[in-house]
Amino acid sequence: MNSKEVLKKETAAVSNRYVLMGDKETDPKKKEHYYRMALEVEPKNVSALNKMGLLSYHCGKFREAIRFFDAVIGSGKVQNLYPIYFNKSMVLKELREYEAALNYITKALTFDPKNPQAGAIRKELQDIVDEKYRRQAEREKQAAYSTLKKEKRYSSWDPPTISTLANIMYYKDWHLYKHRRNFGITDEQREKVASKLASKEFCCERCNFYRKGMCKKKKNIQVDKEAICKAFQPGD
Repeated sequence: MNSKEVLKKETAAVSNRYVLMGDKETDPKKKEHYYRMALEVEPKNVSALNKMGLLSYHCGKFREAIRFFDAVIGSGKVQNLYPIYFNKSMVLKELREYEAALNYITKALTFDPKNPQAGAIRKELQDIVDEKYRRQAEREKQAAYSTLKKEKRYSSWDPPTISTLANIMYYKDWHLYKHRRNFGITDEQREKVASKLASKEFCCERCNFYRKGMCKKKKNIQVDKEAICKAFQPGD
């Protein structure tokens, strides 16, 4: 063993000694003191980084906790990242960043797919995210109809997103899942939708709600055939 390897081993031993000293403390400030001492000696000590992340989390310092967990992930020293992804998901949940929290609990489950605790949390987060986007979709729809109601004649070009249209076209349960990330829309499907929008094949005249120049949803509103709104649904 050369001198460089000996120094590295001694440095790790000193750093781990500080971690153990921090573990024995009950006072959060003393714990933090020793964990930070460990990191001064060995900045990439993953045990100290993770424990500082947990300590920050329990002290309500959520952004700081995320930085420590990210440092563990970025160190490349940990093969089983389940606990780190799990911990980061819990912090993001506290911050009400539910989509990011869902992403990390899903990553955690790749290391332990049958973990009941992580599975239950993933379901809870998925329900929150789905409900959020269901409400958002409802608000958008109501806004679209409200605009139609105020107009004597609708003539704007304000189509739904390509992702929304693709889900409507290709997935039976689009109304529940159209905002879910990575739902499975292929590049070919996106291109087909984009082409129909660019050529204006998708327009009020081709909408399920269009009847003889009027919008079925708001029968007293006339619409231009070439117009489109966010409530558009491709006709059969």
